[in-house]
Formats: sequence, C-alpha cells, structure tokens
Amino acid sequence: MVKAIRLNEFLPRVNVAVAKSPPLIHSTSAHRLFDVIEGGKILAMPCNVFGGEKLCYCFLGRPAYKGQSVESPSEWQLPIAFVLRFHTQPAIKRVFPFDSGAFRAGRLPAYISAFRLDGFELSGDPNNVGRLISFFFKSTDRYVARRAAGHEELKEEHSLDMRHMEVLAVGRLFRENSSAACDDRAAAIEMQIAEDITLARDNLLGIVMPEEFKRTPGLMTSLKAITSRVETYPHLPLGTQEHYALIYDRVNHIYKKAGINL
Repeated sequence: MVKAIRLNEFLPRVNVAVAKSPPLIHSTSAHRLFDVIEGGKILAMPCNVFGGEKLCYCFLGRPAYKGQSVESPSEWQLPIAFVLRFHTQPAIKRVFPFDSGAFRAGRLPAYISAFRLDGFELSGDPNNVGRLISFFFKSTDRYVARRAAGHEELKEEHSLDMRHMEVLAVGRLFRENSSAACDDRAAAIEMQIAEDITLARDNLLGIVMPEEFKRTPGLMTSLKAITSRVETYPHLPLGTQEHYALIYDRVNHIYKKAGINL
C-alpha cells in the first residue's frame, strides 16, 4: 500500500553525508543573567507546550529565539545568548527542524501545520540532525546562513514525489523569508534538553550580552571564570527586535575566536 513518508522516516534512509553540527545557543532576557551566573546553570523550566515536563530549549547554530518585543527596552530587557558545545552530550528529549511552540500555536504556515507534529520529531537517530543539514542546506555554513536548497533541486536529486509532502513542506519553510509571524525560528533546529545545563569552561564557548553589563563590578571576573569569550553589543534607541542582527554578529565572533569553521 502506498503511504506518505514522514520526515523522521525519510532522514535515516536518505543518502547524504552527516554534516557536523554547529554549537547550541540558548537565548533569554538579560534580567536573568545574574541568577544564571549565581546558580552556575541554565535551568530546565516547566514547558507549556509539552505539559508536565521541565525542558531547556536551544537552537542549533543561530540565536534564533526571540522573546516578547519591547519598543523601548531598558538594558535588562535586551537579549543575552549562551553559546554551548558539549564534550558529553546532555539528555536530548526532542529535536525538531523548527520551533515546536510556533507550530503548536499556529504561527507556522498552513502548508506545514496541516501535518502532525510528531512526524517532524527527529531524536530517534543521533545522525538525523547532520542529515537534515546536509539534505536541506548542503553544508553547515549554509544552514547557519539560512541558504536552503531549491524545491526542484531537492526533487530531482532525491526523486521526491507526493509521498514526500512533509519533506517538501520543510524545504519550503526553510527557504521562505522571515516575517513577524514566522521568523528565523521557522528555519532553526530546535533541541530540547531534559536537564539543567551546567555552565563551565568545557561546555560554554561564549556569552553575548548588552555592553552596559560590563560596568557591573565583579561580573566580568565571574564570566571569565566560565568562558574566555564574552561579546557585548550596544543598547540602541530601537526596539528589542532591531538588536538581533548585532547578536547574530557577536555569535559569529565567538565562532571565529573559538576556531570553529562552519
């Protein structure tokens, strides 16, 4: 019997290289910085998408998470980002090719929200993330830059047909431009970690924060104890959303300083 082929059925069988994964990035509001540093960890918090679970959310390679937009933010309302690369992989609960919360909330386009979310869950095979990057983006640097392969290119190279609707829908989502309703979280790989993330030099590549925090006595000393790479960005007379380009740039600085070639 002919049946549709779901993304998590397709990827383990696709003939592509397993691309290397870029670092994980956890983003949050700067008002939480002192609590995180004092506790020495990013806490797994109760999740309103997967009820009854405590999860820590990260996106792969890009600081894609965006909190509630503030038109005239104070410094502590601006975003911060923790750039993570683990020697020992934490407990990965789920992996999705996009923001699962946006999917559940109906913020993704109808051409992909028509399908069931569980078909896009990829944690069953540890190589699925590398295959996803290779299949849809060809390389890790193209994934980080969101330069996805074309529709006809994917169809011809991998003999895709209407059994592969879910695969083609993800490809379209990755190619389409960001918007207020459907931003970069639609094309960033989400990883849910089912435990607190301890912040230490062996797993914290760097931190991005507003530059005003550098003036806080003792803060830089505390940060330098857990990472050698602290990047800052200016507080501009703009809304929260207009600061994200600066954060993306500073994350790329951390990659370069860490010798990471995407």
